[in-house]
Amino acid sequence: MFKHILIPTDGSAVAAKAIAAGVTLAKEMGAKVTGFCAEGPPVPLHKGGITIPQELVTELARRSHEYAERSVAEIEKAARAAGIAFEPLVVKSVEPYRAIIDAATQRKCDVIVMSSHGHSGLAGLVLGSVTNKVLTHSTIPVLVLR
Repeated sequence: MFKHILIPTDGSAVAAKAIAAGVTLAKEMGAKVTGFCAEGPPVPLHKGGITIPQELVTELARRSHEYAERSVAEIEKAARAAGIAFEPLVVKSVEPYRAIIDAATQRKCDVIVMSSHGHSGLAGLVLGSVTNKVLTHSTIPVLVLR
């Protein structure tokens, strides 16, 4: 049924559930996996009247990219162990939900397998669920794990 699965991650323990389930689903269906992580936008040099040193901005960007790469490498490790074809994808994005949908569309994925931290009520409203936004805006099926 599914031939190409997008598994987004934020590197959290909750995301690990979606990685395990997505890889298992891919193996059972003979699908390939694209592992995805959206890096946050670069830190501005000027924020609230304060100038942030360029060296600090550069270091934060480097660490953010390394974290995203390590997060996607966890998906790759699981996919390779299961003998599944794998593609990594790391992008910078101000809106992670939009980046997830765009990646799934551009890579022609059949389904997005992702986790939810389960914030609801005021916490969900204040924190803004990436998963909820993907569910709301995606035309591609989304499998959510909690």
